Amino acid sequence: MALKAILESLDGLSADVQKEYKKGDDGKFRLDVTAVDGLELAEVSKLQSALSKERENVRTLTDKNKAFDGIDPTKAKDAIKKVEEMATWTPEQKVKEQIDAVKTQLLDAHGKEKAKLEEKLGRLQHHLEGAMITAVATQALSEQKGSVQLLLPHVERQTRLREIDGKFVVEVIGADGNPRLAGTQGVPMTIQQLVEEMKANATYAAAFEGSGAAGGGTPPGSRPKGGTPDLSKMSPTEKLRYARQNKT
Repeated sequence: MALKAILESLDGLSADVQKEYKKGDDGKFRLDVTAVDGLELAEVSKLQSALSKERENVRTLTDKNKAFDGIDPTKAKDAIKKVEEMATWTPEQKVKEQIDAVKTQLLDAHGKEKAKLEEKLGRLQHHLEGAMITAVATQALSEQKGSVQLLLPHVERQTRLREIDGKFVVEVIGADGNPRLAGTQGVPMTIQQLVEEMKANATYAAAFEGSGAAGGGTPPGSRPKGGTPDLSKMSPTEKLRYARQNKT
């Protein structure tokens, strides 16, 4: 037989069953249950009422705290303390405090604006560097009749923009990142000199019009005196160029 949790009276129950109940302050008899693993017999209505009250308290506190959203508690305490101190200040002290507050606001705004301008300046300088290097390199390659499409990336990789005495100049750098020097006087190498060096280099020679050697110091594509060039020593590109230039 299942035992009821609450009884108005124990009449009709055996003594063994009666001893399982305890009389409460309200005169009712409640089944005496030992809690196991957090499970116990409790007044559900009271728990629900307590839970409802706690939920209402949370809602009330949440509504009150909305008025303080975005407020730093530490700064708020400091501000209250400052107001209390100002109550005893002289007019001169109050004026000084106002001036200092305005100065702080201006410095903060200036710092933010400065950061934005520096970021913008960095982007502009990056674009300026690319445009100047491309323009100077393209001109030097065109003068030497080099393929801009093929050689421009190689020239850009060996150059950078540098500000000297308030002017931006394009300088040639080595693999170590230091400026390259040309000639015995140790003057900075120009992009024009770099392109000339590349033209004389076998790695890049094929990308220049009329570059390379066809044997015996004869420029490729030209007919040496007293005979024809040695085609076996020509690259496929040089052979094609020679054929085009010597059509009859």
